[in-house]
Amino acid sequence: MCVDPDWLPYEGIDERGEFTGIMSDFYALWSAKSNMSIQLINTSSWEQSLQFLQDGKCDILASAQDVPSRREWLNVSKPFIFYPLAVATQPDHQFVVKFEQIQHRDFVMVEGYAGVELLRNRYPDITITTVDTPREGLKMVESGKAYGYIDTVPTINYQMLRWGISHLKISNVLDLQYAMSVGVSTREPQLLEIFNKAIADTTKVERQRVLNNWLSIEYPQQSNTIIFWQLLVGVLLLLTVVIYRYRQVHHQNQNLQNLNNQLERISRHDHLTGLANRYALHERFNIEIEASAQSKQGFSIIMLDVDYFKKINDQYGHDIGDEIIKEFARLLRSMVRENDLVGRWGGEEFLILCSQTTRNGAFQLAEQVRQQVQNYTFAIAQQITASFGISEYRHGETIGDTIKRADDALYLAKNKGRNLIVMAGPD
Repeated sequence: MCVDPDWLPYEGIDERGEFTGIMSDFYALWSAKSNMSIQLINTSSWEQSLQFLQDGKCDILASAQDVPSRREWLNVSKPFIFYPLAVATQPDHQFVVKFEQIQHRDFVMVEGYAGVELLRNRYPDITITTVDTPREGLKMVESGKAYGYIDTVPTINYQMLRWGISHLKISNVLDLQYAMSVGVSTREPQLLEIFNKAIADTTKVERQRVLNNWLSIEYPQQSNTIIFWQLLVGVLLLLTVVIYRYRQVHHQNQNLQNLNNQLERISRHDHLTGLANRYALHERFNIEIEASAQSKQGFSIIMLDVDYFKKINDQYGHDIGDEIIKEFARLLRSMVRENDLVGRWGGEEFLILCSQTTRNGAFQLAEQVRQQVQNYTFAIAQQITASFGISEYRHGETIGDTIKRADDALYLAKNKGRNLIVMAGPD
């Protein structure tokens, strides 16, 4: 299987060369349902993944959309996720309801994405520059070299926060959707049948559980339609009543502002626990790094994982597992300081950002949490424990490096027997 190595939160390849993202969780689920082992073939770009499938070096694309240019060598499964394409621009551009209002502008997208072909087919005169990664596209918009970057809403939010591009905003949501499917080589028709069956066997609860691990944002499609008709009514009234023009425009701007505020709020919280999600954590990382550069005071990260959580799910079911996760989240929230931030990193893994705290200070908090967890009475008749990994931010390193050291320490704690705390070294 080949994947897009840099399209999080949907899919990517992490620092260890492992498959990660929404699609990795779906494939773990489907592999268990179909009793099929899938091997990852590492590539350096989405374009290379497409070429590998054409050359026979891989049989599956983790996700793909049906477009005419690929049909000779690619079949796609039935779609199982739909997300609208959106336009990210500089903050001084107003939100527009109809893409036709801005279709004459210069846009940027990732080379090889199906959305490029979809947009060029619908708007033959559109100007789209293609780049290798979402980061390159967002940077072009940031520097004024392009009007807008086009991708899905979750990808835009994730990539902006990941790379500290916090001042761009979503200024339009298109009526074109990315229909996420599994891509299968035309040489392997039996694989297409297997994946279609696995997708059909995936329940709504299982699908939502995977999405909740990575996303908390669901774009309210109906609101777009409502706002559009409100604007249309406003335009008609503007032709006859001049005074009403000011009131109607003000009313529509307020609606759009409310919609942006709603997107902002939903995109920062985990749906199941209410804790900060990855977007919010990455945003806070950027703030802490800037503060650290000015004050020379660092911060630390605690990564923690509920021990043997898969066994809890297998024995008691996913509904009870979700209750355990929510109880665990409430316990963590009650124990951190006001200026710390606790978030759900994914699944049964959590992260605590300890502001202006050394690794020794973070260790003291982790030990208090560890003892509280092992002594807490959860909703099942067995003791629950957690494992911890701690790292302290080093000036000049990326936040990804800090997280990786904490993650490696957590991995070591679990290998040493669990219910332990391991600190990454200071050097």
